[in-house]
Amino acid sequence: MAASGETTDLRSLETDCHRDPEHKGCYFFAPLDTPVTRPTKRRKILKAPQKPPPSKTLSFVPLLEGLEKPEFVKARNDAFDAQWGKQQELVESLLENAYTNTLNEVANFVNSVDFESYDGRIPTGFIVAGPSIAVHHELFDAISRRISNEDAATVIVVNSAQANNLKTLLKHINQHASVQPTDGSDSGVSEDRHQASACPSWEKKWLTPLQGSRLLNYDLQILDQQIKSRGISRVVLSFPDSEALEGGLLADLIAVFSSWRDRIPFVLLFGVATSVDLFQDKLPKTASRSLRGVKFDVAQAEDTLQLVFKSAMLNVHKALWLGPELSRLLLERQRDHLQSPRSLIRALQYAFMSHFFANPLSYLLPHCGSKDSLQREHYEAIRNLPSFRRFADDLLESKGFESVRRLLDDDSFLHDLVVQRLNQGQEALRNLVNGLEIIDTIQACIPSRTPIPWSELYTKAMSGELSSSTILKDILLSVKKMPSDDLSAMLDKLSGFPSLSISKSRQDLGKLIGQSKNGAVPLRSEHDIRHESLRTTIVAQKVELSKQKSNLSKQDTAYSGIVNHVAAILRESFSSSLINPQELLLHESFIYDLKSPYRDVFTPKPRFAIERALSCPHDYLGCSCCDASNNGLSSTQPPTAILYQLYLESGALINIFDLWSAFQTIVSGDAQGSDEQLALAQFYRALTELRQLNEIQSPPAFIVWTKQMEAFPHQKWSIRISWPGSPFDLTRPIPS
Repeated sequence: MAASGETTDLRSLETDCHRDPEHKGCYFFAPLDTPVTRPTKRRKILKAPQKPPPSKTLSFVPLLEGLEKPEFVKARNDAFDAQWGKQQELVESLLENAYTNTLNEVANFVNSVDFESYDGRIPTGFIVAGPSIAVHHELFDAISRRISNEDAATVIVVNSAQANNLKTLLKHINQHASVQPTDGSDSGVSEDRHQASACPSWEKKWLTPLQGSRLLNYDLQILDQQIKSRGISRVVLSFPDSEALEGGLLADLIAVFSSWRDRIPFVLLFGVATSVDLFQDKLPKTASRSLRGVKFDVAQAEDTLQLVFKSAMLNVHKALWLGPELSRLLLERQRDHLQSPRSLIRALQYAFMSHFFANPLSYLLPHCGSKDSLQREHYEAIRNLPSFRRFADDLLESKGFESVRRLLDDDSFLHDLVVQRLNQGQEALRNLVNGLEIIDTIQACIPSRTPIPWSELYTKAMSGELSSSTILKDILLSVKKMPSDDLSAMLDKLSGFPSLSISKSRQDLGKLIGQSKNGAVPLRSEHDIRHESLRTTIVAQKVELSKQKSNLSKQDTAYSGIVNHVAAILRESFSSSLINPQELLLHESFIYDLKSPYRDVFTPKPRFAIERALSCPHDYLGCSCCDASNNGLSSTQPPTAILYQLYLESGALINIFDLWSAFQTIVSGDAQGSDEQLALAQFYRALTELRQLNEIQSPPAFIVWTKQMEAFPHQKWSIRISWPGSPFDLTRPIPS
């Protein structure tokens, strides 16, 4: 029995040793009495079955109630790829060239820095890029790639998120300087790109014992060793959002760099959103005296935005045009949220994709040649278009009954009309944007007039408002009041438009200016204010003012005739080109003007979706226990939904104990012996989730429920409602 008892103790000790992780090195090995036979190995003779190559599926779905043939679906997909491919190539090239001058200036500044000529100061570049932070990051990424590819320099981008304090910032600089390659293959412009793999390698390599001491990870001697071993000529530190950094932190950082300037060749680049003077005011004078800066002005985001939008609408290869409402919404969002031009490109791409994805008649744009290129459902869709119905009504009013009957019954006759009107519609829109170009050119030649942005002209023209607006009247009046030198310069620029027959007027003006006796004084027309005078007359003891034109010279009279002729040509050109595109037949196939898809994707409203899901959980769960007919609280609903509906019935201040009592009553119901601890845990979780959604504001200390609280119901534990919204809703104010 003793031996048996010892065996039992040893086995229990063995089990305890295996369970205790601190004694894994001490254990008892007790082999089994019956040996375990290993399974026999088998040679793998047959090859593993290869997976069949994935079949290429179309990303577009059949339309026309699923009756659209696959070849038409593929044609729409290919049309989108072709149309957007040409468009993207154009806008990307424009976006790359938008900052070319600034990139060249900054790169030349960094590469040509002579540190000896700076008298102990740090070379600094102040890049004034405007208030858009997205533009700052894009610009600084391009600058970093440019500098790294041209010179043996290391570029370190520092954002405000990495600048909590001086030690963290210096550690970030050491870390990213150590992981950047020297061949320019990767400039290291992204701060998070090497975050995961950088720390172990660079600490092992550069935090080595040096004469019995170990370097700290924020010691710039690590950076000094790095640039000496790699032969780096300069260390460029760029701060895209420098105005988000504290002035004291910047001053300390500049002081540290100044103490190392004789060993480490620092070059600083600061992105400034306001002005260099305001940026300098936040720095102490000692820090400002340590810098010697050069200012670089960048093309503003609004100008780049106008350039990208204008080039997208003027592309001769395009067959799709944006409507006025979508264009206005898209441009307003870009201005309100200070987004980068690249976000505009994404919005344009989504608009193109939405049109070709959801409109079966988008197939008409590139494929409408033969009569067999459409199926019967396409013709039925064309006959149901609002523009076709208006066209049929106009034919009926003009007694074209036979034509309407043939359009409704004969697909071949309808096909001929579709081909004709599609070509006419495309030509009409090209003439429209050509007229906008003429207006934009004239505006640039009027010094006293503030030019209207091209995008605003486009939205007004696409809505049909520009032809009857005061903009054209003011422009034509300004043309009539132009002196001869300004008119000559304007005609020289307008000579590039073949639609304007101004060659004769241009020649007559040149001859008239050459024959002028006093060539230094420009000629003025009869519409000029200098040829008008006020005349005062007294009639029946009342003073009357009237305008009277002075006598014109022979040359001014001839010049007035030329000006009136040019104004008449422009007026006729505007009346013929600035049509209302919404009146074109089949404009639904080549004008996309739906706002809801863009708004749902680019301006989502998660607050509404979250609150509706909490108010009506049965609409989303689809379970049988949550019946939509009850329209009330039920114990089967999620705890967060129950608490949110109780929260909606409360006032500005909520008594927590009352809220808990109501919640417990609903969750427990009439069941006897319900688990109070489980209900309390659900209440805690639901309360925390509502607080995470910013629906409520938490009390000073988190509530701990005890039996004493139930004994003293007069104790007020209240939560003040902060604001009805979600943390993702950027349109609501941030709670204080």
